[in-house]
Amino acid sequence: MSYPPLSAQTLRYLQQLQQRLNARGSERVKTSAKAVQQVLSWCIEHELVPGNSLKLPQFSFNLALLNDIARVQRQLQQACYLDAPHQHRRLDNAARSQQELKSIGLKPRQQRVLLKLHTPVDSCLGLAAECIDIDWQQLPLAQFDMLLVVENLDCFYQLDAFTLQLAYQQPLIIYRGDSQYSSGCKALKMAWSGLNKPALYFGDFDAKGVSIALNEGYSAMLLPDFATLQQHASPAMLPDKQLSFIAGIKAQKVTSEFQPYQQLLCQQLQGLRQQNMQGMRLAVINLKA
Repeated sequence: MSYPPLSAQTLRYLQQLQQRLNARGSERVKTSAKAVQQVLSWCIEHELVPGNSLKLPQFSFNLALLNDIARVQRQLQQACYLDAPHQHRRLDNAARSQQELKSIGLKPRQQRVLLKLHTPVDSCLGLAAECIDIDWQQLPLAQFDMLLVVENLDCFYQLDAFTLQLAYQQPLIIYRGDSQYSSGCKALKMAWSGLNKPALYFGDFDAKGVSIALNEGYSAMLLPDFATLQQHASPAMLPDKQLSFIAGIKAQKVTSEFQPYQQLLCQQLQGLRQQNMQGMRLAVINLKA
């Protein structure tokens, strides 16, 4: 037997096919489809379907055949579509089969966030740890009274350089994320949205930053008072490439306290970078009524 194990894409096809078969019992498909050709070639190799199946214009799949496919995959210690390898950690996939599936499964940082500790803790090296990389699912979200998401990594690491006026006892402070941490932040925020607790955004006061705050479920932004922001804002801190966000921001119905900020951004086209907010008293400015 020489036909290789089914690819990651074909395993996903079988997983989706089974969901459809659970509802309708059988499904006729065209044999010209790439995933169908791979499945049938594999099945022919393992004598699960007739040898001429690929020569037919259509083939009918049923649950009995899919159960046979899963049985043989497990016997051969190949990745089994029933195990849904796309939804598990890659280490777990390796424990289930000898097939190399490095390209699929949860990415190492997919559920992880960068967390700013409320109080630094001493490590075994005698160093004080201020930030940790952690799976957000380990966090007792109910114990926190506010979520603060920080946009820029340099500001996140040096958050102590900013004067934050937060009337919360147990804030949960995380980095919004780049390609490494954004998925974890997004998943945490989705879970947080069900707790009916405030979610604050601290980032650039520019078109992209304000658009994120208004459209991604945040209740408020951390900003200087309007007079201070107006004094330090400038058109140079609103990149031209962000002007496409202005119309959407202008159309938003915001609180009376945020209206002057909205007008400064949308009418005068002035912004203020997060890094330039050092030394300013930053307060919670509610976004939507």
